[in-house]
Amino acid sequence: MVSASDNHKSYVMDNLGLRQDPSTRRKLGRSVSVNTTAESIPSYNSNNTTLLRWRRGDPEAMLEEEPSSDDFEYMECGPSPPADHTPNIYESFEEFSTSELTVQICHDTIKMNLLEHMKLSSGRHQLLDDIESKKTTIGNLDQALTGASKLEINISLLWAAFMKRWELLAALIKLGAQTRYYEPSQGMSALHLAAFSGCIQGTQFLISQGCDVNAIYKCYAPLHCAAFGDSPDTAIILLNNGARVQTLTNSPHNCHESVLHCAVRANAIACVRLFTHEGADVTQMEHSGMSPIHLAADLGHAQCLKILLEAKSVDINHRTKDKEQTPVHLAAESGYVDSIEILLEKGADANLTNHRAQTPLHLAARAQAYDCVELLLRKGNADPNLGDCDKRTPLHAAVGKAARSYDIIEILVSYGADVNAKDQYGYTPLHIAALNELSQCVEILVYHGADVTAKSKFGMTALGIITRKTPASLAMVTQKLDSAITLHHHPESANREVELRLDFRGILQYCHPREISFLNTFVDEGQKEILLHPLCSAFLYLKWEKIRKYYIARMLFCFIFVLSLSLYVLTALAHNCYNHGKNMNDTQPQNVIELCEKKSMMGHMLRNNPFVIEMQWFALVGITCCEILRKVYGIAGYPTVKQYLSHPENIIEWTVIASVFVISFIYTGRTYTWQNHVGAFAVLFGWTNLMLMIGQLPVFGSYVAMYTRVQGEFAKLLLAYSCLLIGFTISFCVIFPRLLHLR
Repeated sequence: MVSASDNHKSYVMDNLGLRQDPSTRRKLGRSVSVNTTAESIPSYNSNNTTLLRWRRGDPEAMLEEEPSSDDFEYMECGPSPPADHTPNIYESFEEFSTSELTVQICHDTIKMNLLEHMKLSSGRHQLLDDIESKKTTIGNLDQALTGASKLEINISLLWAAFMKRWELLAALIKLGAQTRYYEPSQGMSALHLAAFSGCIQGTQFLISQGCDVNAIYKCYAPLHCAAFGDSPDTAIILLNNGARVQTLTNSPHNCHESVLHCAVRANAIACVRLFTHEGADVTQMEHSGMSPIHLAADLGHAQCLKILLEAKSVDINHRTKDKEQTPVHLAAESGYVDSIEILLEKGADANLTNHRAQTPLHLAARAQAYDCVELLLRKGNADPNLGDCDKRTPLHAAVGKAARSYDIIEILVSYGADVNAKDQYGYTPLHIAALNELSQCVEILVYHGADVTAKSKFGMTALGIITRKTPASLAMVTQKLDSAITLHHHPESANREVELRLDFRGILQYCHPREISFLNTFVDEGQKEILLHPLCSAFLYLKWEKIRKYYIARMLFCFIFVLSLSLYVLTALAHNCYNHGKNMNDTQPQNVIELCEKKSMMGHMLRNNPFVIEMQWFALVGITCCEILRKVYGIAGYPTVKQYLSHPENIIEWTVIASVFVISFIYTGRTYTWQNHVGAFAVLFGWTNLMLMIGQLPVFGSYVAMYTRVQGEFAKLLLAYSCLLIGFTISFCVIFPRLLHLR
């Protein structure tokens, strides 16, 4: 066996480091053989002019062009949501097949390798050019190779076999060319090249000269080369002379691939049919666990795939070793609708999952392959609500990109996709669409019933993200509310009555068990103006009519509680009647004791019967315990304790409740002066809270709101001038230190 390394010139060039390592050779992005035509990547035939029918009420306006950037009005919507709370939606989908999808042997690469080999060997390119242009014939071959080195003659033999100049092969061998010589890049001898180029006479001649039909000098056998070149005629000759279809490649790029793998890579349909007829194993796995069927689906070679599936005992749902992907997964990931259709016709299961629990529908939606998504749903009965390992549905995957998301969302929803499905972070597709600033997708999802009040595990509502990222989409929320108000005529009625129907399902369907939580979200996110919508106003009116009696009862109970607290503070603390009745007057100032010594029937009764004050406090404690139970039960109505404490009325009520136990006499059998101050503030807070409750009544709401607004503005004014007031106070204390004594 002779190779280029046997020649001293090649030795020198290797040692100088001028030979390029084949493993580092530039990959060709869809290389094809000389005798094949590459299949184009399928385009998705969907109507790009389809606009959102719900963006405008006028049908004629549906065909209008998008407004220019000069027509937009920008508004300040606050900061964006925290980046740390944004789900990494791409993490589950940005994975591609690790298998090498390029054809390593094609006409151009072989030609480049031979020319490069001649150049590195200091040979004459003119020899190869003359053979290719047929200037060199059998008659002038001896003259053309006069003075040629042994290496040039060997390369000329390779070139002649590659260019189908089979009539020159015998003469070149007579001049000293060796049939077992091969080019160093991929180990291709004259037989390899003749088989690749489809040179029947050359292949027969070289076999007659004793060439090994199963020789693998470096990467490939001659039968592999015939498959890469889509040369079924030379493949038949090789098979008839003992070539084995089970021979595997030894390429660093495509290791342990069968001749079927090579034929599928080159889309050599005739060779695929030949090899399957000769008994090639269609389930043969290469090093990454891909069979020829997987490879055909991954490359989108539909005709090859159809031929392979005609073989007996084919497991069409077999998974790859690395990512556990079926052929349908691979075809869906690349968007090859023809391959998916063939697989589904053969009984492929469209609901099988890969190593990340993703179905082919996840991958097709992520690839924005509308036709594939539609086919999987219609023909494959794919479940649009299956979640992956992160609980993300195909609808989550569809909103990852903007190109064709709205079409895919439409088809998924039409087949029953849940628009409110949450992933492991609590994000719905509406969250993802808003985070990616896909306004059209946001509007589609809202139109189809997506819950704008849905919260993630981080407490972020979809409405909050929409307000910051796509504020223009808020108009769709109003449109949804508008569509819930309809007029119905009664033609049978004599006076032509018109019935106004209000559909509250849009408000109530996501609010169980709290009917008001939908509207509360608008308040929390600063969209209070939406509450003025007639549907919201009507709902609030009906809600108030339903709960008014309970609210008034609660308000009366609060009034009794505050009144009881006030009576206890006035009798036991303010007038010091409890200590006086217990004969504890020696430690109290005289002016305080006199308050309970006035000649009055009530004062006389309290002095002589201190147990009345004790019973009064115990009654207050009973009322307070009922208030505690009500407040504890009210905590369940808030998502978090933090949100519960963010409401001032809750803090005020708990402060008043705690003060009841602070101002008690039960601990030491008497009261103290500092308890008077605590009781005074408790009474003030109690009546203030009662005022706020009264302010929620429609009759008094505007007046209390005006008062609280004025108090807020006054507090701001006082805060602004507080430094000046403190400065004047300290200055007067320094300048007039004896003013108090003089007075």
